[in-house]
Amino acid sequence: MPRPYTMAKRLAKLEEIRHQILDAALALHAERGILGTKPAEIAARANVALATYYKHFPSLGALVQACTTRGRELLPPPDPQTMRIDSRDLAGRIPMMVRTLFDYYQARELWLYTGRTEERFIPELQPALAGQRAAREAFVQTALAETGASRETAAVATALVDFWTWRTMRRDAGLTQEEVIHAVTITIQRIIGLQ
Repeated sequence: MPRPYTMAKRLAKLEEIRHQILDAALALHAERGILGTKPAEIAARANVALATYYKHFPSLGALVQACTTRGRELLPPPDPQTMRIDSRDLAGRIPMMVRTLFDYYQARELWLYTGRTEERFIPELQPALAGQRAAREAFVQTALAETGASRETAAVATALVDFWTWRTMRRDAGLTQEEVIHAVTITIQRIIGLQ
C-alpha cells in the first residue's frame, strides 16, 4: 500500500531543505564573505543539488534577504527596551548598554564584518544594517536619557559603541572583551560628567 501523501510533510521537508541551504550560506558568508561565496559551494555544503538551491533562491538578493531573517532568528539583536528596566539608574545604564552591544558584536562578528564591508555592493543588506544602526542609536538615547548630553556628546557616544570601534579595539589594539567594555564605559561616563 503506498504511503499517504500529505502536503504538510512535503512543506516540512521543503522548509528543512531551505534551512540547510541558509545555514550553509551563513557559514560560508562568515568564512568568505557573501561576494566570495558561489552558489555551487553553498549547495555542496548544504548537501543539495545546485538546481535545488536555485529553486529556493533564484537570485543573490533572495538569498541575502533570507539569510538576514535567518540570522535574526538564530541570534536576535539586542532590544533597546531592555534598558528601560534600569531607567532610574544612570550609572548602571551605560555599562549595560556597552556590554549588551559589545557582546552582540562578539557573537555576530563575522557576519557583521561581512555585512558592513559588502553592503554598498549588495543593496539587500542595507535594510538589516540600517535596523542595526537604528537599534544602536536607540540604546544610546536610552542610556543617555535625562543626562542633558548634547547632540555632539550623543554622537561621540554612538561612535564609541559602533561595531567598527569595538572591532578596532579587539582586533587591532588586542584588548580583551572586558577591557574594551571597561574602556568604552569609562570614556562615555567621563564625557557626560559621571567620572
